[in-house]
Amino acid sequence: MRLILMTGKGGVGKTSTAAATGLRCAELGYKTLVLSTDPAHSLADSFDMPLAHEPRKVCDNLWGAELDVLEELEQNWGSVKRYMTEVLQ
Repeated sequence: MRLILMTGKGGVGKTSTAAATGLRCAELGYKTLVLSTDPAHSLADSFDMPLAHEPRKVCDNLWGAELDVLEELEQNWGSVKRYMTEVLQ
């Protein structure tokens, strides 16, 4: 498994780059999941289809999902808190 992160300031093309990279990886035969944590949820626009929390198939070997970071944090706060406590001790 490989993990590729797209980071940077707003408006520099992170979502477009992630979508294009995901498409290329899928074309090369890699099973690929593109996740967005951007509150603007523009990954759905890049793939021209609605996306939600659960991964949705975009094309062969490619799935996309848009996560709500606050919702994820609320649902997993206990695990996050335990992990941070262990790291900081």
